[in-house]
Amino acid sequence: MKRTLLILLSVLLIFSLVACGGKDEKVTEEFVDTADAVETGEVTAEEVKEAEAEEVAEVEAAEEAVAADEEVTGNTPATLVSIDFENGWEVGTLGGEFVRSTFGSEPKTFNGVIAAETSSTDVTAFLTNGAIERDQFTLEFVATPGFGTWYEVSEDEMTITVGIEEGLLWSDGDDLTAEDVIFSLNQLILREDVASNSRSGYIIDTDVDGYSAEIPVKAELIDMYTYKLTLPTVYAGIVGLGGIPVYPMHVFGPLIGWDKSMGFDFEYETKLVNEDGSMYWALNEVKNPAIDYTAVGSFWGLDADVSKIVSCGPFVISEYVPGQKIVLGRNPYNSEYDAAGQQLPYLDKATYIFVEDMDTQLARFLAGELDTLGLRGEDYAVFSQEKLNALDATIYDVGPAFGTTFLVFNQNPDFETEEGTQVPGTVNPEVLYWTTNKEFRLAMAYLIDRQTIINNVAFGFGYPQYSFIPRVSPYYWEGADDAAAKYDPEMAVEILDGLGWVDTDGDGWREDDLGNKITFELTTNSGNTVREGVGTLFAEEAAAVGVQVQFKPEDFNTMVGKLLSGQNWDGILIGLTGSVDPISGSNVYPSNGNLHMINPNQTSPLEYWEYEVDEAWKVANNTTDEEQRKLGFEIVQRLWIEENPWIFTFNASVMTAYSNKFGNIYHRPLDGFDWKGIMDHMYIK
Repeated sequence: MKRTLLILLSVLLIFSLVACGGKDEKVTEEFVDTADAVETGEVTAEEVKEAEAEEVAEVEAAEEAVAADEEVTGNTPATLVSIDFENGWEVGTLGGEFVRSTFGSEPKTFNGVIAAETSSTDVTAFLTNGAIERDQFTLEFVATPGFGTWYEVSEDEMTITVGIEEGLLWSDGDDLTAEDVIFSLNQLILREDVASNSRSGYIIDTDVDGYSAEIPVKAELIDMYTYKLTLPTVYAGIVGLGGIPVYPMHVFGPLIGWDKSMGFDFEYETKLVNEDGSMYWALNEVKNPAIDYTAVGSFWGLDADVSKIVSCGPFVISEYVPGQKIVLGRNPYNSEYDAAGQQLPYLDKATYIFVEDMDTQLARFLAGELDTLGLRGEDYAVFSQEKLNALDATIYDVGPAFGTTFLVFNQNPDFETEEGTQVPGTVNPEVLYWTTNKEFRLAMAYLIDRQTIINNVAFGFGYPQYSFIPRVSPYYWEGADDAAAKYDPEMAVEILDGLGWVDTDGDGWREDDLGNKITFELTTNSGNTVREGVGTLFAEEAAAVGVQVQFKPEDFNTMVGKLLSGQNWDGILIGLTGSVDPISGSNVYPSNGNLHMINPNQTSPLEYWEYEVDEAWKVANNTTDEEQRKLGFEIVQRLWIEENPWIFTFNASVMTAYSNKFGNIYHRPLDGFDWKGIMDHMYIK
């Protein structure tokens, strides 16, 4: 079920190798004050550098003092424990509560059909299920225990047939059958008006009669416990697609005005069109006017009665107190059992506490109020082994993260379509003039000081990041490190000067060749001290070369709303969840993806390089030949590095602390296989 990438709120769930770091309040405030001073001309860039050098010296002196104190007091550094994945799940005991925290934004929705941000999917992931998943230990595809029974791929590799268990029930006691599965795909996920984050994954890019085409997966009901998916071409992700996330037909059907007499099929037409000289097959959904698919978007919002939200996952929502907490309770009809025949989950409940920021998370964990903590680099220094022993907790070295952290610039054209006419959009035309300039983006890439980010923000627990594919993946292009722009502000100056974008009025800020002052807004999610630190450093580097970056962190869900609309933003510092296979990025990297952030949901690629990415994506994924897949992904990575549609920063080394009272701690550095992958098996020892 882990097919599409989700927008990532917690930097601890980031990607190949990045440390969650952050500044304490004083250092962060000094960064902001310094940036403000440069903006108003009170100090020079050289004075900023001198001040930073003094800060580094102070930090080094403080570290030496801490080390000396450790020698005197006997406080020893905390031991980082590796996780052994060889033994499999332990048989646990029923009962108990697991308490974790989430910072920044609360969920945007409780509706898993439309959830696209981790603030929501951290909850909705436990309310749905699918017949195929990756095993927590081997990461290989398996029939989901207790839900799926078998699957088989046809000899031509274009069809997968899937079986589910008989006797499955929804949390309200209603029957769950393969009809629910087919309904979920054909009447919810694939429907354009529903705007599901999973939709792009089920529409396959292929070629028909020599022209590019987007063809949806065809889902058919075989019997009440068997269904079949047929793809328009050989596709590497066919097995993953077979694990369709399931939503209750008996709830969503009446909501949208659908019943079985209307049929289960997703009907569509294709038409060869010529758009600006580009020929392609357009996908046109055939809609029944009696069905209101738009009703899904506002359903199961935060104002919903949570006792009415139906689940087929291990948990249900028991309680939601805005501004305080969400409590998940055991689903009485969950279908998975352990080796001893006990129904899962073991826990009576799992509680998510809402906190303001990462510093508050740390304080709550140290106070014994939380059972787990995702550590930033700076947090490690807080823990001695003696302190961990007093807390009866362990810090696990989980490994390199799979997600990404990057800076993206808005390139959405300055118009919107309104009732067939073009009207001015909300993106500043001057900003678009810069962000759509490849040389400008390259200059900005030269300002990403990854090593300083790692040293000062991640406190050494991180590695440079140059690609959207994790280094541990067989599809990572080894040439990425050499091909990507490295920190070199002199090169940034040379590029900007070469464009003729220089300071013409002596105010310290560059103007473009049209006379416009080069200034833009950059945002990230407030409370994420790691991203706030990265953004502050970038703004300082930009100021030093005469580009004004107004860094203004804001609420996560507000920021995501802007990003998905393609309007009302200039630059965003954000991250995406990663995956074992980069094919999960089908809603991100092809130009038609809903998370193709620079200009989402394109009917045909606006830029030629985007067309090249689309074609390379088909090379990588419309095959099962591994060498061809590696070649295709290499081309995509090369293009991403050459064009810099977004600029990668660093990867975290994931460290996670858990209370020792819990068993089955098999946390991986991959979204869905981290705490979310183990919570239904965790138990009180």
